[in-house]
Order: sequence, then C-alpha cells, then structure tokens
Amino acid sequence: MKQQSWKIVYQNYAGMEKKAVDFLSKEAGKYLIRNEGVYTIYVLPCEKESADIDGNAIIVGKYSDSKIIQKYVRADEIKKGGFLIKVIKNPINENARLVIITANDDVELFYGAVSFIDDYIPENIIPRGAVRMPQTIFEGELWEYNYTENPFYKTRSVFTWGHPINDFRNYIDNMARLKLNQLIIWNDYLPLNARELIEYAHSYGIEVIFGYAWGWKPGFGKNITDISDARLQELKAEIIATYEDTYAKIGCDGIYFQSFTENNNEYVNGRLIAEAVRVLVNDTANTLFEKYPNLKLQFGLHAMSVKNHLDEIAKVDKRIEILWEDCGSFPYNYNPSAYNEEYFKETLDFTKKILTLRGNAPIGLLFKGCMTLDWTQFVRQSGPFILGKNAERIIGHDQCLRQGAWKIFSAEWMQYGKYAMEMLQFIQENALSEVNICVAGAFDGGIYLPQALCAQMFRNREEDYGETLKKVSRREQVRIE
Repeated sequence: MKQQSWKIVYQNYAGMEKKAVDFLSKEAGKYLIRNEGVYTIYVLPCEKESADIDGNAIIVGKYSDSKIIQKYVRADEIKKGGFLIKVIKNPINENARLVIITANDDVELFYGAVSFIDDYIPENIIPRGAVRMPQTIFEGELWEYNYTENPFYKTRSVFTWGHPINDFRNYIDNMARLKLNQLIIWNDYLPLNARELIEYAHSYGIEVIFGYAWGWKPGFGKNITDISDARLQELKAEIIATYEDTYAKIGCDGIYFQSFTENNNEYVNGRLIAEAVRVLVNDTANTLFEKYPNLKLQFGLHAMSVKNHLDEIAKVDKRIEILWEDCGSFPYNYNPSAYNEEYFKETLDFTKKILTLRGNAPIGLLFKGCMTLDWTQFVRQSGPFILGKNAERIIGHDQCLRQGAWKIFSAEWMQYGKYAMEMLQFIQENALSEVNICVAGAFDGGIYLPQALCAQMFRNREEDYGETLKKVSRREQVRIE
C-alpha cells in the first residue's frame, strides 16, 4: 500500500536541508498521505539517517554528511556547484526504490528536492492506457534515474517595485522554487518590515538588494532639467545621506540605483547624459566605498540615452555592477511579439559591445518580457508602508485583473521564447566575466509560464527550447493563462 510504504530520510533538520525536507513532505505527501475520496489520514514518516533502509525512501542530505548517500553515489557524479537526483533499486529489497537527493551545499540540496517534485514526477509517470496522471506516481515502482544539474548563470535575479508584491513570503517561496537567488526591490520609501523580508529571503539563500533613486525621476527624462556640476554635488550629498540614514543598517546585501539615463535624449541642457552620470556615479560611489569598502553597488543603466557614448560608460568604476536594461529587441523589450530578425541582430551586436566594454568588471542584463504593470495607471509610493502583507481580497483582485495579460504573454513566449534562449547562449559565449541575468516582474498570483521559462533558461544550458517549454509547462504549479 503506497501510503504506508514510503518515508523521508534526512541527516540534518536545520537550515536549507530542513526546507528541503519540509518541501518534500508537503509535495510528495500530496500523493502519499490520502486515499482519493476516502478520509483516512496517513503521515509520511521523516526519520533521521541511521541504519540501512530496507524499503522505499527519499533520502535527502549533503554529500559530505550522509554515509548512506556516499554508499550509493560517487562524489564525481555530482556536477560542481550543483545537485544530483538518483533513483535506484534498493539493494536490500529489489521491490523497493531509493530516491537519493544530494548536493555539496545547502541551497543546491533544496533545488534538488524541487527538481524531483517538479520535473522527475511529471517526466516519469507510468502510463495508464492513454493517460499519465501524477497522482499515480508512487503506485508502481519508480523508474530508475540519474540526473545532475548546475547553474548556467551563477546569479539569477528578479527586479521588482516593492508595492506590487502582495505576499512577500509567497513571492520568495516562488523565487526559490524557480532557483532564482537574488531579489532587487525598488522603493520610494523603505518598507517598515524590510528586515523581516531580508531574513526570510536569506533563509532560502537569496540575496536582497534594495533600490533607490540616484537622480532618477519618472517620465523618460521629461522631469530631468539640471545635471550641472552643482546639481550633481547636491545629488551626491542626498544619496549618501539616504544610504546612511535608511539602508546602511537594515542587513541588505547591497544597493541598486538608477540615475537620469532613462531618457529619450542624449543631452540635458547641452550636457551629455553619459558623461554626467559617469561623474555622479563614480564620485558618489568612491565616497561610499571609502567608508563602506564591502558595499555591493548595482547601477541600473538604461541604454537609450548612452548607447552612442559607450566610451563614457567604460569609465564607470569597475567595482560597480552595471545592470543594463532597454538594450533593444526582445528579451530586453516588454513585448515578445515586437521581435524582428534585423532588430534582434542589432541587439546581439549591442549586447556584445557592452559585455566587453569594461573587461572583467561585473555586469548584469535585464530581461523585461514578464512585466504586467500598467504604467499608464501606475502610482508611486506615498510613504513608508508594510510590504507584502496584503489581504486575500487584494491578492485575488490583482490576480484576476492580470489573467488576460498573462494569457497573451504566455502565448507570445511559446512562440518567441527561443530568442531569449539564443540571447542567453550568446551572452555566455561573449561575456568576459560572470553575468547577473535578471528578469523584471512579479509572482503574485502564482508562477506563470513566462517566468518559469526565464528561470529555467537562466539555470540550464543543456536543453533546447522545446525541451524547456515542455518541462516547465507540465509543472503543476506553473500557470498557463
């Protein structure tokens, strides 16, 4: 009887391994702790590793900690910096199976647990006639399996405004399930519960970068009228004061900023934007680095006003990561269907220029094809607020309102997502340093197909687009609206 034949075996019920055990208990438990249509209550036993196992078991643990895992897995079977899922016949009982999930670090161990639930199960369901139903996965003997994965890109980030996040815990849970590991949050005011959010993200190994304006104003440059030296010095003083008064002590992992490059013009009152922003950023950052030498700074740079003056951007302090956006065609563009072959080739050429512009200095690239905010109705924050603890009614309202938008996005990603994959391969081939690959968007209301596609492509270099599309589409939690 499947409900009484499986258990989870763990080594340490703490930290990320605890999260992996909790996740497996919940998600595997969906298939194991109830009989369909019968209110009989079972549990999925979770036992600390001890002696040999003579039945069915999901064994989860870091490779260095688990004697049982070391018995059945060689160290070189695990890709460097990744995880391994191995399903084998139990050597003690040929009618039983062992599911082994292991890694050399805690975060990858959790990702292995996610991949077992989200990818192994739908891929390996035993057919019943013409259908394959996930709820039957544990009713027969699991198919043998050996899969190891490590990340295509080391840093896989998300950029979002703070106030569209209705439930920050759910948002971060979804990030972790998609194996995204950096959250960049832009606010006009620091949320009152910023520390709480940071601590929760850190529990999943997710970095949190808080963003604020270094001279940025909405309106594509219409509100920027003065970038004189005197004004730049005023901005510098305001920026440093904001950091020290607001952000220096909250425990975030760095600061993201935008300045006045989101501008359809190249000049403001006769001064070159690229030159002025380079002066402001370098001068301000140098003062901050003198006092806070380990500070991580990300410069959110809109390409539109500087693309013809990259010689100035090349002079930006190499301790700063430039996170480029608005670099051309999809996937930098909001609209996937805006793709055309000539524009995409131009975008590849520009991408190569910025990848090699500053040698081995840190760089990031922002994909925008997952954003469902309506800028014509957007209202900025009016004061400090509680981030991500909104009522179910608000969550339901926003989810319902955006369903139509997500349906269009999902259809367009099915057709054009292969160009995002082509761009990611191109970036990997031409980058001179590690690249932070970032997607703009939110996960409230669930994980939608475009987000899942992006995250999977950020993570895995060995699948073609068709395989990736199939893999993420069959995940239970992925919404295709």
